[in-house]
This record gives sequence, C-alpha cells and structure tokens, in this order.
Amino acid sequence: MSGRWRFGLALMLAAGCSAAQDGKAIYEANCAACHQPDGAGAVGLAPPLAGTLGKRVASPLGRQYVSAVLIAGLAGKIESKGVVYNGMMPSWRQFSDDELAAVINHVLTTFNGAELAAGHVPFAAADFAAARAGKTTAKELRGWRSESE
Repeated sequence: MSGRWRFGLALMLAAGCSAAQDGKAIYEANCAACHQPDGAGAVGLAPPLAGTLGKRVASPLGRQYVSAVLIAGLAGKIESKGVVYNGMMPSWRQFSDDELAAVINHVLTTFNGAELAAGHVPFAAADFAAARAGKTTAKELRGWRSESE
C-alpha cells in the first residue's frame, strides 16, 4: 500500500468519524428520504417532524417517547397534524447513543426551534442509553405517544 493511498484512507476514516457525530449529516443520510430534507414529512409515507416535536419533548414522558421511538422503531397507525399515517419507522439502534442525540437535537433545533420550551435541555447520550436498557414495547410507545400529546 503506497503512502499516498494510506494517507487518503486515513483522511476518509477521519471524515467518516467526524460526520458520524454531525446530526445534520445523519439526518440527511438516513431520515430525509422519508421525513424530507425540511422535516415536512410525506403524506402517506412519513409524518412531519417539523413543528411537531417541540411541545412533545417539553415533558419527561414526551422525551422518553422520542428517544424510545428512535431505538425501537414504530409501526402502525398514528395521526400527526390531522393526517393519519399507517407505516413503519425503523429502529435506528445501530447508531450510537451520541449519534442519536446529535440527530434528534438537529431535528429539534432546525425544525422545531420556535416551539421549544424556554430552558429546553438538549438530548444526551444517556437518554438513548436509558431507552436501550428499557426495551420498550410497541404498546408502551403508543401509550406514551397518547399521553405526551
């Protein structure tokens, strides 16, 4: 392996590690196809993230719901902004807790900043570690969604 090739490989690996911590890059690569680049969602496919999460994450139960959905995924009917969606949100447990915190904080500040409560505390890796440990069921998720609306 030539020195030039090794240098290039090292740069690519370093860039990948840096991008992995970037919530915007994670969102664009993994979430935007369904939820759209602007978070507006796609009728019949994925609900909007924009303008829907700020109030939800103001409560401890809402924060718990959001972190658990990213870890466990969610399938079936939900309603958002008066539209019924019947689909499947995959689990994103393959991402690290830090990466999940970065992506949800990007979604919150970029698409929900105007509705975040004063004193909003950004998500941390610990929120996702707790969700992983909790092994939330689909029934629990649905209950938390209803209670946190």
